[in-house]
Amino acid sequence: MEIVFLALKRAGQDLLAPRMLGLMLWPMGLALLVWGLAAYWFGPAWLAGLTTFLASTPLQGLAQWAGADWLASYAAWFLLILLWLPAVFVTALLITSLTLMPLIVGFVAARDFPTLQARKGGSLGGSLVTVLGTTSLYLMAWLMCLPLWLFAPFGALVSLLLNAWLNQRLFMYDALAEHADARELTSLRASDGGRRFALGTLLGLVYFVPILNLLAPVYMGLAFTHYALETLSRHRRTGLS
Repeated sequence: MEIVFLALKRAGQDLLAPRMLGLMLWPMGLALLVWGLAAYWFGPAWLAGLTTFLASTPLQGLAQWAGADWLASYAAWFLLILLWLPAVFVTALLITSLTLMPLIVGFVAARDFPTLQARKGGSLGGSLVTVLGTTSLYLMAWLMCLPLWLFAPFGALVSLLLNAWLNQRLFMYDALAEHADARELTSLRASDGGRRFALGTLLGLVYFVPILNLLAPVYMGLAFTHYALETLSRHRRTGLS
């Protein structure tokens, strides 16, 4: 776990660098702007659709039986929020992955890994495939797990675990693509899954902290870049590559 905490520490230090300060707010800011405008224009229609959907489920009958007709209306709002928040989260991560990771990797490599040879085993196509496949699976899993929010602690736990899985799957490819060769890229993404998941989980907790969650996408990119390049550096030093 030492490498996990080392990555978190270095990422926190890099976040204060002028170049990163100029980047850290705009992935989440842009995602909030896009989905905020979407909610403003389409929110009433979304809410009406969710209310209609919930009326066709046992929840409506349960609410009437309990004399709590207001429950369906509040449930529609709650469900809308549960769908809107991951949309913002995923959009911010996609913006970071597709547009900022080359800058982040270049910054970290120049500062902390200047002698690490770039073998360019990844590609833009590979990054796009990873993004599309990972986000599709994440969104499907999120929708399937929505009923768990009826038991809030379980919903929050599943949300954290799904976010951890998304984080490590999304960022590891981009973090290694420039410096690892094709064999190293495949090997390192398949190994040490427990440590990567631990890093993703710790980073996922940042999303539950107001204000700090605005910085989370760039901080995640920095942390996974440090983790990936440190892992690759150690891998080569041991003579396994």
